[in-house]
Amino acid sequence: MDTVFWMFVALGVGFLAYVIYSGQLRWLLSVVRNGVLGIVGILGLNALLSGFTSAGIAVGVNIITVLVVGLLGLPGFALLYASSALVS
Repeated sequence: MDTVFWMFVALGVGFLAYVIYSGQLRWLLSVVRNGVLGIVGILGLNALLSGFTSAGIAVGVNIITVLVVGLLGLPGFALLYASSALVS
C-alpha cells in the first residue's frame, strides 16, 4: 500500500513540475480556482435545496465532482445537478 501511495505522490509531483516548467501554471491555477468555487457552490446550492426534500436533488462533494467543476466550470456545475435530477 505504501508503494502505491508513493507512486501517486511521485506522479503528482512530476505533473506539477511539468505544468510549472511548461508555462501552464495559469491553467492549473484556473482549474484549482474553479474547483474551490465549485465546492462552495455545491455546498451552497445543496443547503438551498435541502428545504425541498421531495425533490431529492443533491450533489456530494468528492474528488470526481471537484474535477468536473474544476475542468468544465459552470457547465460542469450544471451537468452535475442535471444528472442528479435525472437520476432521482
